[in-house]
Amino acid sequence: MKKNKITWFVSNFEEVTGAILLLLMASLAFLNVLTRYFIKYSLAFTEELEVASMVWLTMLGTAAAFKRGSHLKFVFLESRVNEKTRFILSLFSLVLGFILFSAIAFLSYYHLRDLIELNVTTEALDIPESIYVMAVPLGSILINIRIIQLIRKLFREGV
Repeated sequence: MKKNKITWFVSNFEEVTGAILLLLMASLAFLNVLTRYFIKYSLAFTEELEVASMVWLTMLGTAAAFKRGSHLKFVFLESRVNEKTRFILSLFSLVLGFILFSAIAFLSYYHLRDLIELNVTTEALDIPESIYVMAVPLGSILINIRIIQLIRKLFREGV
């Protein structure tokens, strides 16, 4: 039974993590509204956490879209061509996506490394900015994993 839960969590990682982040973001925003209304004090640091969570949420959402095959693709063309051409177009769009997110992971790694070396911290909370920026290379790697899974599924289903 425990293995099923772990398998379920791994296959739904993006959704579970995204839901937790969304709950955190909504709670922080609501808390900020309450403190502004009742004690006339703004929790300005919550905005920094919400923006950072939004970056993580965006990367997780993109990975979830690729996992389901509901990512951006050539739907207009795919619906008007035969099966073999549809296969080629699907493969082409997935390869382009893989190249794009590989480049993003590569470049954001160097950005992350620079932030760590320079010890850059955030303005409001004074914590390492690398924690926030880490979402981009890690998210890109996760997205590429989901793209590879989608390519494998495409080949299994065949032309």
